[in-house]
Amino acid sequence: TIEETTFEEQIIRLTNERFTVPELLFHPSDIGIHQCGIPETVVTAIASTPEILHPHLYSNILLTGGSAMLPGFRDRIYSDIRALSPSEYDVNVYQPPDPITWAWRGGSSLCNAREFDLLRVTRKEFQECGLELCRRRFNLDADLTLIKQKATRSKATKLSS
Repeated sequence: TIEETTFEEQIIRLTNERFTVPELLFHPSDIGIHQCGIPETVVTAIASTPEILHPHLYSNILLTGGSAMLPGFRDRIYSDIRALSPSEYDVNVYQPPDPITWAWRGGSSLCNAREFDLLRVTRKEFQECGLELCRRRFNLDADLTLIKQKATRSKATKLSS
């Protein structure tokens, strides 16, 4: 309900809307929007990348924007993504102290860093060398070996149980 107090000010009293509106970020189908919620979108986005990148992406999920400030948002995102992701990958969800401006600040800092050229692959470089350049520059093969070893141990443990 809206109570008009002056021409410049309105008071809106919220009851269950405080809980149902944020829930739409997880289940937009509740209001007839046929799209995935945030956790499913994250998992789908990661799945669309080369498999070698999956462990890095699952272990480096960063929440930005105003929605990240909702109470319990980080924990809910973590538990939903953990449930949807392969068990051999570590899932880490980070929430910065100021998620509203964090993405801009991070991008600005990165672009101004002296090491920036070592931390990126240009489109031209990728078109010339492909994923192989990323493997060498970011040491992805060593990380993939560790993930495969962990998965093999996990399967062996399940089989022996």
